[in-house]
Amino acid sequence: MPPLPTLVACIEVHAWLSTRDNIECPDLAVMDLDPAEGATFRDVLQVALLVHRALAGFGLQAFVKTSGARGLHLFIPLRPVYPFPHVTRAMEYIARLVHEACPSRTTLERAVPRRKDRVYLDYLQNGRGKTMAFPYSLRPLPGAPVSTPLSWDEVCSLEVDPADFNMNTIFERLKETGDLFRDLLVLEQDLDGVLKVAAGAAG
Repeated sequence: MPPLPTLVACIEVHAWLSTRDNIECPDLAVMDLDPAEGATFRDVLQVALLVHRALAGFGLQAFVKTSGARGLHLFIPLRPVYPFPHVTRAMEYIARLVHEACPSRTTLERAVPRRKDRVYLDYLQNGRGKTMAFPYSLRPLPGAPVSTPLSWDEVCSLEVDPADFNMNTIFERLKETGDLFRDLLVLEQDLDGVLKVAAGAAG
């Protein structure tokens, strides 16, 4: 009898953006960069830099990681005082700024067939009850990829290959880089500036 094929499975770590002690006000905002068919990972990296710049314009620091698939996730730590709809509104404003700056490479189109070769700026992941793959989560995909924190220098290099980060390589990387997300739940940031400008833009 021939040997049975090896099956690989994992339990993904998907979590809410708030804690049970303050469930209505998230500790994190997110921007999910999801490339449509035809968009490259280099495109995703370049869009991430635009989002990074837009956030920095409001004094906001973001932590970036591979999704474990084809995209990137930007996590923005917050002071947990903003309800989910306010966080969504702030991230929508950032997404619209980036899309206006680079409409040929980004999209806000929710319908997948209409996204064409662009990177979807998914700010709607900030809704109540949404979950995200968290740092160091395995993903149930060929090669056992891991959702891996990156430095912004790595993103700027435009040479990141998400396939390099998997269950066989992640521990050696941690020895080399340490935990690049170690300050994620220590840093608390305000959305007041974004929300004020967004309100003004809405008239």
